[in-house]
Amino acid sequence: MIKSLVATLLSFCFVFVLSAQEEHTKPDVYVSTGWSISNTFDTTLAYSSYASIEAGLMKNNFSLGLVFGRANLSGFNNDDISNYWYELKAGLYFPVGKFNGYALLGLGNYISSERFFVEYGAGASYSFNKFGVFAQASNWDGTWYVTPGVSYTF
Repeated sequence: MIKSLVATLLSFCFVFVLSAQEEHTKPDVYVSTGWSISNTFDTTLAYSSYASIEAGLMKNNFSLGLVFGRANLSGFNNDDISNYWYELKAGLYFPVGKFNGYALLGLGNYISSERFFVEYGAGASYSFNKFGVFAQASNWDGTWYVTPGVSYTF
């Protein structure tokens, strides 16, 4: 399963690089941040949600980003590097009226461990000037999350 997901992510990267070479325009650089809230209501909001920050490149309808985040928002007093994770995420965007819909696929790892995870899902975004807002639903490490967030394109 992991091999096929890695192959899919590499395919997204390959298409991204090819589309950047076909046109002579540079890809857009973006940063975004989001707050993901899970559907596990048996714990506190701090324990069942996480914050993340993403930086990446966007070209045509493809994006490729590196995400960094914390496993949950509780327990900062006894913080440990194993609470943090990173992810390589690819997205495919398509217009839906004034909005953009998108599908996403990511592969990540908790820092200082060999605990890999997969994220997949869909969302919608709206941009005005260089700022944007988004909302997405995704399955991240086996749990469903809703993530509102903001973005900025340079």
